[in-house]
Amino acid sequence: MKIVPQQVTGIFHPMVREMYLKRDFGNGLSQNAQDVLVIETVARPLTEEEDYDTFDSYLLDILSDLEDLKSQAHAKVGHFDRVDIRTH
Repeated sequence: MKIVPQQVTGIFHPMVREMYLKRDFGNGLSQNAQDVLVIETVARPLTEEEDYDTFDSYLLDILSDLEDLKSQAHAKVGHFDRVDIRTH
């Protein structure tokens, strides 16, 4: 695994903007490094009733499909230790 994030292409989901694999060194020790699959979501405008503290119900779509997304990513890039979901 390189230090530069590796784009994951060919996986499509209506709420996923991009996916990539990166290495997280945590406290800086290479023996504690983890390979992280990062899923960045599509930016969604807030409605008048919502604010930044409101639960993002659209995340349920991603969470319900997470196992399938992980399986597809594993088939494309191999092993990863954890998944981070970044909302916008």
